Amino acid sequence: MNSIDYKKYTRVVFFIFALLILWPFFNSLSNSNDFEIFMGAAKRFQSNLEMYDGKVVYERYLHYYYSPLFTFLLQPFVSLPEYRFPADSVLPNILLSMLCAKLVWNTLNLFFIYRIVKIILDIFSFDKPSTKILFYSILIFLGYRWLHINIRYGQLTIFLLFGILEAFCNPKANKWLKWWPMMIAINIKILPIFMYLKLFFDKRIKVMVGIFLGVLFVTFIPWFFIDKAYFMRELVSWLHAINPVQTSHVVQVGEGGFMDIGAILTKYFTSTNAPREYYIYFTNLSVSQLFGLTQILRLAFLGAITFLILEIKKIPQNKFNNYVQVSLVCVGIPMIFPHQRDYSFAFFIPALTVVVFYYLQNKNLFNAIQKTIFFTSLLFMGCLVFFEIFSIETRYFIIGLRTQGIGGILFAIGYFRLIYQLKDKELTGSF
Repeated sequence: MNSIDYKKYTRVVFFIFALLILWPFFNSLSNSNDFEIFMGAAKRFQSNLEMYDGKVVYERYLHYYYSPLFTFLLQPFVSLPEYRFPADSVLPNILLSMLCAKLVWNTLNLFFIYRIVKIILDIFSFDKPSTKILFYSILIFLGYRWLHINIRYGQLTIFLLFGILEAFCNPKANKWLKWWPMMIAINIKILPIFMYLKLFFDKRIKVMVGIFLGVLFVTFIPWFFIDKAYFMRELVSWLHAINPVQTSHVVQVGEGGFMDIGAILTKYFTSTNAPREYYIYFTNLSVSQLFGLTQILRLAFLGAITFLILEIKKIPQNKFNNYVQVSLVCVGIPMIFPHQRDYSFAFFIPALTVVVFYYLQNKNLFNAIQKTIFFTSLLFMGCLVFFEIFSIETRYFIIGLRTQGIGGILFAIGYFRLIYQLKDKELTGSF
């Protein structure tokens, strides 16, 4: 393939990708998603009302768990005039404030996706242009659903992943500024704090302290602009709401559809069931037993990640080595933290790129069992068959079985095995 053909095919691939991303971009503007919850909390914040009380529910009877800072950042939108588009318009009964908020967030998501793609493509290189185009195409096909549902449902996972990759995998980023997106991400949704594991193994104590102080700083930004007593009350309520040892974070059935380890154990080892889901359980553990078993499996996940990172760190450093370490930590995030849904599997994108890369480089590295594990895991997570083609009843059945979560565990097992297999081989080289 000559350079002209390569550029032509590359443009076609990314043009198709852009069209696919614009689909959920515009779909979300006229449909309900979690921004109704965020904006509802922001309106209560504007009026100095309680946001985190268990009796306070928002759209679809859901609760708000994100930080006061996020509702503070949404204040320009909730301050817009309460204009509602006519029922017979292309945006039937949509509030102007909601439209503007979603437009801004979706546009930011396009930027975050651009940065994620650019960072990934700067890391991987190929001898043949045709292989590189195949790499792009496979990643778009397998990873698209995670991007789609994050944009369509107004989620923050793309931003969280961007913050992590910008901080750890962009060698061109400013030494200090690169940490700010991740610090804001930790404040809004605590998940990226798991990256402290890598910082600890990298012995970057100053960075760890700096991130802590940065998160503390952004946490208290609203304190300078609103009633201080109200802010402190809401801050304490928020910290209480996200306390991981609360019963609601152990027995995860309040809303249904969670896919992390704790949610899978709740589904199959307690008789408590989420609304509109089938009762399927093998035994009925108490809350304390469920909590103990959940912690053991979380520690097992954490132990596997720790072992592999320490093994990889024995290899001379290169940018690919660092990326693999980051991908291992990212795999742990949606499985270890409570209340994780299928859109959180966007954290698997770095690991997915490694799997696809090695598969294209040397298919013989994957035996029949490994191929089966990856195929089954991607099928269960909806990467090979888009769940939205099924009826709503079938989707509830799939979600009720925690199929995506089981797929996530299978993918993690396959990925951990692949990295262990490769740690003394290809990772020793530069790419």
